Amino acid sequence: MGRKAYRIDAFYGIDQSKNENAIAAGMSADACNMNTDDGSLAVANGYVRHIEAQVPGTEPLHRLFMHQRKDGVQPIAVAGDVIYAYRDGAWNAIYTYDPGLTRHDFDFVEAQINSTDCLIIGCGEAQLVKYDGAEASLFGSEEQLSNPNVLYLAMYRNRLFAAGDPEHPNRLYWSQLPGSERSIENWGPVEASPNVEGGHTEVGDTGGDPITGLAALSNQLLIFKQHSIYRLLGDRPGNYIVETVEARGERPKHTAIVPSGEALYYLTPGGLCCFNGVSAAPLPDARRIRTVLSHASTANTRGTLCDDKLYFTIDESGSCALVEYDLVRCTYMLRRGFTANDLCARGGTVYLLDGGRRVCRFGEGTTYDGAPITAWWQTPLTDLYDKGCVKSLRELYLRGSSDVQGSVILMDLSIDNHTATHRMRVPDTRATVLEVPLLNEGRAFSMRFYNEAGGRFMLEAGIELHFDERRRTE
Repeated sequence: MGRKAYRIDAFYGIDQSKNENAIAAGMSADACNMNTDDGSLAVANGYVRHIEAQVPGTEPLHRLFMHQRKDGVQPIAVAGDVIYAYRDGAWNAIYTYDPGLTRHDFDFVEAQINSTDCLIIGCGEAQLVKYDGAEASLFGSEEQLSNPNVLYLAMYRNRLFAAGDPEHPNRLYWSQLPGSERSIENWGPVEASPNVEGGHTEVGDTGGDPITGLAALSNQLLIFKQHSIYRLLGDRPGNYIVETVEARGERPKHTAIVPSGEALYYLTPGGLCCFNGVSAAPLPDARRIRTVLSHASTANTRGTLCDDKLYFTIDESGSCALVEYDLVRCTYMLRRGFTANDLCARGGTVYLLDGGRRVCRFGEGTTYDGAPITAWWQTPLTDLYDKGCVKSLRELYLRGSSDVQGSVILMDLSIDNHTATHRMRVPDTRATVLEVPLLNEGRAFSMRFYNEAGGRFMLEAGIELHFDERRRTE
């Protein structure tokens, strides 16, 4: 019946929302450690050490925060029951919880206290801690009504909001409005002016629906609960309104809630969700990683945003993986081969606390701190919606390049029950077209492109697979 061509005009991302036969040629049901930002297919960058020194000790790593100060950024790490700050070229233990903690869950917020930049740290098991860049101390006091053991923190309209008090799981606290000797460390009343006073309110009616996270947007404070979502509107206690938000889908871990402009994104077992300022629901493309999430846990997910990309950690049976979502292109990619105990973005860079107890810069270098990157891209298994047609594969045409001389591209081409591996040397110039002769015939085929021993390559957008087609006559 003549010669035909199967084309991949551009590469996009992972799509597990439909049967492979139904997804676009430029999507993949199984891909890892690839970059498709410009439509080409390239082995993704890795990460490099930002700080050579390891976080001290052997206790488990819990959190990372890049604390912005006037004199620069101070990395903050929590390991075991100790908070460390990296300054003056070394890690310094700035606070130790005594007695030790049980849950080791933490939240951070930056704010000024008496004109000093401070980092406030909550754990839900002890009083808040504040760090002023030189030393850490307890935040607030019983006299100021600001000593509850809260966990969740947010700054909204210049006030500190807090929740997660184990004695009052539905309670939302807020501080006084700073100014005229008032401070966010004081959560008590102000008789002369109730509009600047601190206070609290109970959110929801049932004790079985505790607050599990806070997130601030410019015009509202989102209050995540175990089974519902509320929001606080208003700019002072006199006009505060707490109302239910229409929400579909599951609730996230508080460390998986990521603000972006006037929206919030969060990852749950059901997929990536968004609060758009009015309601919360899974994204239309949330099911594109449903197979990945069906075998993973988001119970301890960490999330961050950098340069219009969302990053979320997930646990795949004890191994770490990273979900990468491009907000502009609406594409997903998986990253594997390393451990990210926590993520934090600052100044256009994603930082991670890796399994080697080091703070690293993500998206740089050609390895994961020396470990080779194993990358692959599987094209959809397709019969081209013509199951009665026998496809006789003839040639594959592609263009590619590499920043490492002598790199190769490996490809497994499967058709029916036959798989042939092709080892292709990356061309010296991007203008060179590789012609790969093919054999075998069948009715359904797929291709798997992958690197060799951590090698680097980039395939230009536009791949052509030529084949002859016929129908059996017997």
